[in-house]
Amino acid sequence: MTRVFLVDDHEIVRRGIRELFADHPDLHIVGEAGSVADALATVPADADVAILDVRLPDGNGVELCRELRNRIPQLKCLMLTSYTDDDALLDASSSV
Repeated sequence: MTRVFLVDDHEIVRRGIRELFADHPDLHIVGEAGSVADALATVPADADVAILDVRLPDGNGVELCRELRNRIPQLKCLMLTSYTDDDALLDASSSV
């Protein structure tokens, strides 16, 4: 079973991902957060994958991924974004 930690500041996005995963018994949501601060305070040490929004109210998902992987080296990160411009996404990731 893959243990997934969700981080997105929009509850509806987190709810949608939970609904999608409900049909996949091999994927289990082990926690959720709506901000960088909440994620750092609540991430379970046994999470396998973190699904992270690139833009968060108190930081960004790229920086959060780096911090989470410092704490949990085996953690894999999957970034979510609404950016339609590759350059904008690259600018966001290079700013950290």
